Amino acid sequence: MFESFGEYLNQKKAVEEGYRGIKYIRFVDDARPYKRGTVVFDNKKIVPAYPKIGRLFILEEGLKKFFREPFYIEEKADGYNVRVTHHEGNPVAVTRGGFICPFSTDRLMDLYDFKGFFRQVPEYILFGEIVGPNNPYMELHPPYIEFDIGFRLFDIFDLKESRYFLPQERYEFADKYQIPQVEKYGIYTSEEFERIKSLVLELNNRGIEGIVFKSSEKNQKYYKYATPEINIKDIEVDIDLLLELPAEFFIQRIVRYVLSSRELNYQKNSDAERTGKILIKGFAEVVEEFQRKGSISRQYVLYFNHPENVEEFIKLENRASSLIKTRLISIEKEGSKFKVTLEKTFLKATTRLSRLTRGFPLYD
Repeated sequence: MFESFGEYLNQKKAVEEGYRGIKYIRFVDDARPYKRGTVVFDNKKIVPAYPKIGRLFILEEGLKKFFREPFYIEEKADGYNVRVTHHEGNPVAVTRGGFICPFSTDRLMDLYDFKGFFRQVPEYILFGEIVGPNNPYMELHPPYIEFDIGFRLFDIFDLKESRYFLPQERYEFADKYQIPQVEKYGIYTSEEFERIKSLVLELNNRGIEGIVFKSSEKNQKYYKYATPEINIKDIEVDIDLLLELPAEFFIQRIVRYVLSSRELNYQKNSDAERTGKILIKGFAEVVEEFQRKGSISRQYVLYFNHPENVEEFIKLENRASSLIKTRLISIEKEGSKFKVTLEKTFLKATTRLSRLTRGFPLYD
């Protein structure tokens, strides 16, 4: 199979993958006309990669520069991205990197009637965010989901017409099919900065990660913006990965916070002291925990419908990254679900901190 994609496979731009009998191609690199993360089923059904969205740091000037037409504002939900499609009528969830995620796919039946939806409109792909505390990838989650996970739609792609829905079109369609969506905040113009500023500050106070601006007239003209507080929260929850993540991860969040808080007149004097404590005291606590445990690791509590997907998920996690080791801690029946506790050990951070605390030098 996959004869017409043989060139991409030979060039190592794409690889063959499998999940419980489903064979598919995953693009691991850009290769015209396909982007990294593109997935191909049965040598014909092409699930497009979701394009990267530009991030605005200065809101007023950015909106004036890029939007002459009205635009919609939607929630940027704090979760991880999936493309929900189907293979022979069975819904599957594809990650941004192009893997069928065993965990997300296992749980689709609980999040929406995707199977019934695809029986009616098989030619659509639903782009959404999986949010909630019991997920295997994100430390933070929106305040409106306190347990387990949920799905929030933010885009629809029409395979027949090879196009994304415009926002208003998607709103009406999702309402018709009762698909849970990200929160919608209405239509604005770039001249309404004070109104937009008030919205951002309100969402910041509610603990919402950020917003996305979407053109009312042009498909895929999107820009995103983070609320000030989320930047400090990101640093706080990921301080244990100070030696794992690139320095740019932490630097960019400090830059985002400073620029947004100045523009929005968001005065919170305690934030500077809080950030300093996170970076110094927070990392000191990480070192102390490392000396007790001997590793930098995190535990995740997930809920599965089918125990065979637990093994599939762990296998995929360990294959997808050589820098993270995932292992099963426990699995037990809880109601209709299997409650699963996993541990991820971050090997890069563990090795670096181990060498530093044992007296080895760092050449910089």
